Amino acid sequence: MEKMMQDTTLDDFLGGLIKLKQPKIGYRVTSDAVMVAAAVPAESNETILDVGCASGIVGLCIGARVPNIQITGVEIQSELAELARQNGVLNNQNLTVVDADISKRVKELHGIQFHHIVTNPPFYTETPARQSQQVETAYKQVVPLTKWIDFCLRHLRAKGTFTIIHRPESVPEILSILNGRLGAIRLIPIWPKQGVQPKRIIIQGIMNSKKPFEIHPGFVMHHHDDTRTEQAEHIMREGISLWDVQK
Repeated sequence: MEKMMQDTTLDDFLGGLIKLKQPKIGYRVTSDAVMVAAAVPAESNETILDVGCASGIVGLCIGARVPNIQITGVEIQSELAELARQNGVLNNQNLTVVDADISKRVKELHGIQFHHIVTNPPFYTETPARQSQQVETAYKQVVPLTKWIDFCLRHLRAKGTFTIIHRPESVPEILSILNGRLGAIRLIPIWPKQGVQPKRIIIQGIMNSKKPFEIHPGFVMHHHDDTRTEQAEHIMREGISLWDVQK
């Protein structure tokens, strides 16, 4: 534990609303986590499951926006899971973390269902050389996407929401997995700049909903001079939800 503390940094997110311990060399948070957290339509007194929670940032971002929620994270890497627990305490949030491999039975979650499930899973089947095994594990898809999403949906209650961020190339596969299982599916592109192809897509759906599929206009992150757009600033610096920045 002492070595872990020495090898971490303490960083601000959401303009200082969140203090996050994360590895100095290892898996560090990107904007993907903040964006997918901003898409989760949670309300007070609801439950959240973050599958592949790393150091806990997604749940903490939701908790900074929505009071009195109960957050559960699942993480295969014990070092990151421990950091997530510390970050829950540091930010005075109700965050429980389960060390588990979701390709196997997770007894701690057996029979439990949640109002919202969110995930920022490993994206790549092949990855270049990384700085550490921790980063390699966080980025490389070992559990097939079908099995990953199946695990998530088993723990989603009726009318609950499932939210995932992934690469655009994976959209057909994700939609085929969700077909017939979720309704009110929204596809939300995250545009790096206006006129540039999206690098990330958020897909969200509701269990047992009959509402039709929708393609959302999405969100542009940067102007052409690389400064953030006003919408992106509200999300990244203030923790505003994706839906509230459009009001």
